[in-house]
Amino acid sequence: FASSFARATTPTRALHASLLHETPKMTLINYDEATTIKQMGDETTGATAKVCTMGDKTSMEITLRPGFDWVKDVSPMLPNCPKWCPANHFGYLKTGTMKVKYENGDTATINAGESYLIPPGHLPEVVGDVPCVMVEFSQSTAAVVASMADK
Repeated sequence: FASSFARATTPTRALHASLLHETPKMTLINYDEATTIKQMGDETTGATAKVCTMGDKTSMEITLRPGFDWVKDVSPMLPNCPKWCPANHFGYLKTGTMKVKYENGDTATINAGESYLIPPGHLPEVVGDVPCVMVEFSQSTAAVVASMADK
């Protein structure tokens, strides 16, 4: 039985071996070595986005500090100074609690340890005195950060 199994799987093993040989290596993301760092607002109450770009993919670690005000800290850096965040956010909240207010008046709360998908047309708010640190993989968010004017 074993020899017939080996014969039957040998071509498959050869195929898998050739695929593994051609597979790119994993990339670990280190936000302390970000390709771009954007400061929004001041360093006490503002936000920081550490952007890591690998080929056509972007990941970010975004920190919102207590007192962060999106309209004051981010909107002036974007084209046409929008009143509501135009980005789609897809990520994971590492620390803190964040309230999200939508244009229609609805609100939602995201707690540390939760993943989220937030559509455009929202305003984030830090709840409490713990900074909100999030990791995001949305290419939409990356495009918005790239469009920001430097302060």
